[in-house]
Amino acid sequence: MQHLLKSLPKVDTLLAHNELKMFQKSTLLPLIQSHLSLLRENICSNTLSPKELESALNEIIPVIKKKAIEATKPTLTQVINATGVVIHTNLGRSVLSPQILDEITPFLRSYHTLEYDLAKGERSERYAHTKQILCEMFGCEDALLVNNNAAAVLLILNTFAAHKEVIISRGELVEIGGSFRIPEVMKSASSILYEVGATNKTHLKDYENAINEQSAMIMKVHQSNFKQIGFVKQCHIKEIIHLAQKHHLIDYFDLGSGHIGALPLADEPSVREICKYKPSLLSFSGDKLLGGPQVGIIIGKSQLIAQLKHNQLLRALRVDKFSILALQATLKAYQNKEYHKIPTLAMLAFTPKELESKAKNLKKRILASSIASELEVEVIPLHSLAGGGSVPHLSFDSFGISLQAKHLQVQDFESALRALGLISCIQGEKILLDVRTLLEGDEERIMEILGEVLSS
Repeated sequence: MQHLLKSLPKVDTLLAHNELKMFQKSTLLPLIQSHLSLLRENICSNTLSPKELESALNEIIPVIKKKAIEATKPTLTQVINATGVVIHTNLGRSVLSPQILDEITPFLRSYHTLEYDLAKGERSERYAHTKQILCEMFGCEDALLVNNNAAAVLLILNTFAAHKEVIISRGELVEIGGSFRIPEVMKSASSILYEVGATNKTHLKDYENAINEQSAMIMKVHQSNFKQIGFVKQCHIKEIIHLAQKHHLIDYFDLGSGHIGALPLADEPSVREICKYKPSLLSFSGDKLLGGPQVGIIIGKSQLIAQLKHNQLLRALRVDKFSILALQATLKAYQNKEYHKIPTLAMLAFTPKELESKAKNLKKRILASSIASELEVEVIPLHSLAGGGSVPHLSFDSFGISLQAKHLQVQDFESALRALGLISCIQGEKILLDVRTLLEGDEERIMEILGEVLSS
């Protein structure tokens, strides 16, 4: 046994091997130590014969090299979204267009007036760059940005309702992705939750009866990721605003998804619609239905926005220069009605006829390729979703193709496609590719991936 153990190479010898010099020592060392430890265990337990050990030693460099390549692969890679879910949280939510990126790239490659007033020659604030356009679009007094809408909720609650009561309907104590729950956020903000109404019904008198000397705010949360139907009742934001003003309280609407009215979405309140009632504060996400970068947008009364700016939390929650530039460019596209610059809007606006044509073209390309004999391909109607916790009650008529490999089980087929970056769905024994969420250049890459999977 001892002579077998002595045959194992030294760690330093492996670290210095020409085939492994391209990797950092910090990457190689744990891989080498782990591999040698496993070989020692196998030798000591007599699970490796001398011949098997010889084979293992011959393969030690290729094995470690393969492990090092896997360990140094980027975890953030580009993929093709063929799921039909437009705002796919796991795949990065809203995509920014080349036009938007071209517009903001010169600013990212140079110094700029992020927090500098050229006219006065002194420091200014980063929030000024989007304030004007947001106020113009929504008719509000002031605006503030933070790094996402969850941050907006936390900042608002902590500023105006620390150790005070926030009145909210039981039907709006929502949980969004990552176990982010409204009651827990209130606790983190040092606010006191005051639930009113029932899960399915909340009346205006429920809010009014809850108001007392400890009350600071009436909060309304949009049910972005679920929909109640049947025997239900909730109060309109107009009623909440009027009641809050009557009792000198702050009304705050967490809208969540940020639909601003560019798409005809049934039963989905838009930012523009709500702003007609002049709410005290309203917040929503930039990277959901708005189709921009990840950012939390707060709009409302200038006096309240000024108080938010004085909260020390804002420094920790502040938005970065990329998000400001990307949001500004996205909002300009809305103002100019250049919706083609906003991929989220463009994808949701596709007609079934356009998508059917796109699906037929993809099928035609597959049938004209060398892999045609390996697949059964059909053009089929599908239903896309907005995703991102937005309009869960709506689906969008779409089209796509179904694929069935003649020599692969569907689970193995999906796994092989996914390994190469094609994210699809399975239905029965078939792979489904919804063409609504395909971007420019995706079809070419799909052909390459199918060729690689089926030819191997």
